[in-house]
Amino acid sequence: MSNHFKDIKVEKLPDSEALVTGIIPAAYLNECRKEAIKELNAKANLDGFRSGHIPEEVLVKKIGEMAVLEEASEIAIGREYANILKEADLYPIGRPEVSVTKLAPGIDLEFRMKVYLEPVFDLPDYKKIAKEVLDEKEEVGVSDKEVDEVMAELDKREVKPELPEGEDLKSKVKENLLEEKKFRAKEKKRLSLFEKLVAATAISIPKVLVDAELMKMLAQFKDDVASAGLKWEDYLVSIKKTETEIKEEWKEKAISRVKADMIIAKIAETEKLEPSAEELEKETEHLLSHYKDADPLRARIYVYQMMRNEKVIDFLENQN
Repeated sequence: MSNHFKDIKVEKLPDSEALVTGIIPAAYLNECRKEAIKELNAKANLDGFRSGHIPEEVLVKKIGEMAVLEEASEIAIGREYANILKEADLYPIGRPEVSVTKLAPGIDLEFRMKVYLEPVFDLPDYKKIAKEVLDEKEEVGVSDKEVDEVMAELDKREVKPELPEGEDLKSKVKENLLEEKKFRAKEKKRLSLFEKLVAATAISIPKVLVDAELMKMLAQFKDDVASAGLKWEDYLVSIKKTETEIKEEWKEKAISRVKADMIIAKIAETEKLEPSAEELEKETEHLLSHYKDADPLRARIYVYQMMRNEKVIDFLENQN
């Protein structure tokens, strides 16, 4: 274990967060000064000197000793970050919020970092919940009126679908309407299932995960707005809302989505549900054949998560 830090203290916070404080000795900070000078030299722009070749005394006079200390503190904390977390016995997700609380020439550096932890939670009786939802029967049917309305719309648009010989258009319309209703009923039941799983599961979600989900939701919505031929700024004006207000409105939905994802992942781990290597490879290759510019690693992760999620859903839907 490194001896480049001391007095590590951990305070557990709400929402799966923790505050870590500690000290990095002045001697180690001074060791990092050489690298700090090199980094600052490369970024400096000073008349009469090439970047990276400015004499140290000239550079320090220009930018000040505190700028050098600040750079050295970043380097020191960055080098020791993993060891500090190991000492604290923490396994965070996402990037920490790091701040230096004491920094001056010749004295120890004091720091604090807020880290976001993988939530620890217990699954509810997900098999029982799934069975209860599946036992809720909903009759799905198509009325003659609904079929007649579709037929009338086809006549109005002068649409004449080509059908195999002997197949009746009215029967085909009824069959399609029934399949659509069955699909919607299935999606509705899935939504109900995960709403009940989320409601029955106590999980303290870190802000970093909620923010990431909100950004994902916003990016998708911006794509939808652009596909409709609108500029994002014009859309905001039309609904008289700011982007911040939209994200605030979506916050609870984002939290539910993150919780659902974590529940799915834990059920998959508990029940050992995941795609085989062959399934994963086949689907990843299929995806990359359609999106040739996609990053292969990201594509593989995406496919793995989608296939794993579907296996969990299939597992839950077979509890009746």
